[in-house]
Amino acid sequence: MRVIPSGSSGYLMEGKPVCSHCSGRAVYLDRESGTHLCSQHLKESVQARVLNRIIQEKPLPDKFGVAFSGGKDSTALLAVLVALKEKIPSRLIALTVDEGIGGYREETIRHARDVCSRLNVEHRIITFPDLFGLSLDDFMKNSSRKACTICGILRRRALEVLADQEGVHLLATGHNQDDHAQTTLMNAFSADIKKVFAGSGRTSQFARRIKPFAAVSEREVTLYAILSDLFIDLPECPYASDAFRGEVRRLLNRFEQEHPGSMRNLAHAEEEIRSRLKGKVQLQPLENCKVCGWSGSGEICQVCTVLKEQKNKNNSSTGQ
Repeated sequence: MRVIPSGSSGYLMEGKPVCSHCSGRAVYLDRESGTHLCSQHLKESVQARVLNRIIQEKPLPDKFGVAFSGGKDSTALLAVLVALKEKIPSRLIALTVDEGIGGYREETIRHARDVCSRLNVEHRIITFPDLFGLSLDDFMKNSSRKACTICGILRRRALEVLADQEGVHLLATGHNQDDHAQTTLMNAFSADIKKVFAGSGRTSQFARRIKPFAAVSEREVTLYAILSDLFIDLPECPYASDAFRGEVRRLLNRFEQEHPGSMRNLAHAEEEIRSRLKGKVQLQPLENCKVCGWSGSGEICQVCTVLKEQKNKNNSSTGQ
């Protein structure tokens, strides 16, 4: 049997294979182990791995935040956490950042609202204009930086501000196993060991970050969203242009096809490297920015640097 590679139904198995744990129709094949899983056992498998990640974060806070873009990864994560609500006593809240991308973000925000309504999850939204005075579209009119660079810097701050406003001290993101494998290989190519620690643990004086899908493949995440009737085919961000990651993704997908388990092993290698180097690699300590007072790396945080650049460009264009 094989997995059909394209379309929403393309993540389901072709033919009528049987689940390795029951007599139900299999919808997923783990090619590394040869295990077939039906819808219910796939969901239980994903939930078990997510729960295993979360219970390592002790003590669990009263309020558990999810960085919720409305895309398939964060949608599936929210659905998993709702399914685990009896085992995770924390109050769940979805945190969404509206970057202000015309012709794109409106649809994904609508989907985010709909998902939260269907799952009965508390939902909060913060916008770039509210926080920074400009939308991402506005920033890109005069910026020489890549949109993904500016968006990443500002979106992280927006999530931290929203988490602080809502009293969230643990923030889950939808990064999956494939994302980790790609990042590991990209870090190896750049020969920057410190990047292994980027985005993990506490990145401000407020919320700790956790990645519950770190041991769940992208295919499993997508299937979970489909089987939960929450998957829709959303448009791609018009600013998406990470050619390097795209090349690495294609390389790893091809390698995974030929050598099942490669993606899982590479993602695990990132965790192993982080564990072995913890305390041995000198990381830049968090400091309070001299301009805004927010914690970050360096005397002037990246957000204030971006805002200053934007102000200088605006002054230059108006002749001030």
